[in-house]
Amino acid sequence: MNLLAGSTGFLGNEILKAIGIQGIPTLALSRRPIVNLPSCADELIIDFNAISELEIQNINHLYLSLGYPLYFHNVMGFMNKVLKEDLFLVDFTYQLEIAKKAKEAGAQGISLISAVGSNSHSRNHYLKTKGMLESEIMELDFESINIYQPGHLRGNKSRPDILFADAISIFVDPLMFGSLSKFRSISAKKLAEVVASNSLNQKKGINYYTYSDFI
Repeated sequence: MNLLAGSTGFLGNEILKAIGIQGIPTLALSRRPIVNLPSCADELIIDFNAISELEIQNINHLYLSLGYPLYFHNVMGFMNKVLKEDLFLVDFTYQLEIAKKAKEAGAQGISLISAVGSNSHSRNHYLKTKGMLESEIMELDFESINIYQPGHLRGNKSRPDILFADAISIFVDPLMFGSLSKFRSISAKKLAEVVASNSLNQKKGINYYTYSDFI
């Protein structure tokens, strides 16, 4: 049984759909009931503030896709103190606690959705948080660690700011060559398909995936 955290979020839900297509038995953690839950998945409604009480067993692979809802300008670095604290709680604390629980439950592999440019020393709070989590996950000694570092995720039609970023990507992406190509945008659906597919074959060691691995 695999474990998915973030199943009702934009990308997490796409991963859940991809898991369903692949027929991967999965336990999906959520705050609320999941619409259109795949037949191969079960849901577990939890209080993320009480992760220490979470009881799970026989986990094989963990997908970490929790993320505090941010607007495009927040990701670019414009956040107040309260937002920074909320982001850190969800993106770092919750996810690290779930990873530890999964490891205790026998998980050998993990798929972590991070971000291009993540760096624990970044001045950008979003990228710093992502980088800090990557470092902590690597210390947990999973046999297989897949770290995904996508750029802008396209396809969330319910978010005007995302649609705006999607439009900009049409013009900017073709201008990114060489080392800059990793910053290109990617379809959330496509990324989810890659994440699900890679989890079927747990490649040992620490494996980073960027734009060229998604297309």
